[in-house]
Amino acid sequence: MMIEVVVAIVILTIALLAVMAGYDSAFVSLHDSSQKSVAATLANKQLELYSALPYTAIGLNPTITANVGNSSNAAYDALYATNSILNGTWYTNGSGQQVENPSGTVNDVTYASCTSTAPACLPIQTVTGPDGRTYRIETFIVSVNPDSSNVRWPLLDVTVIVRDPTRSGDPELIEAETGFDNTAIT
Repeated sequence: MMIEVVVAIVILTIALLAVMAGYDSAFVSLHDSSQKSVAATLANKQLELYSALPYTAIGLNPTITANVGNSSNAAYDALYATNSILNGTWYTNGSGQQVENPSGTVNDVTYASCTSTAPACLPIQTVTGPDGRTYRIETFIVSVNPDSSNVRWPLLDVTVIVRDPTRSGDPELIEAETGFDNTAIT
């Protein structure tokens, strides 16, 4: 009888440990999905800022953006300045020339009148989400040349990346992108 009780306790202990491991995994998954949901909301909010602006006002603060991209400046941010979004892609234009699209520079699209620190003007922001966590929002605005095979008119490509600055490794949570053109619907 005593052996049977000990065996039953061992089996129950193993089963409970397996269930607890499942709860741990579920908690981590729930935490990650919650954080990605908040990141998606923040990215969409940032993109909505640009959709409310006239086409000619979409751009980043030229001084701040140049400082972020200048490795000799104290405000330099390697994570932003070396992002592959800024690398551009090569294509052959109508004249047979190899052209990089977009230009591949950090300050590809800046707006001279965007001298404030308003969220629509900043290339990098640190914000507190509705969940009380800190998030880093990076905004990239690149001009897409109308000579490329897929674009028929000038286009501004706005990409927003939301990162968790407390996360080691790859802190990117979400990347959202949209394009704006200056054609009016009539």
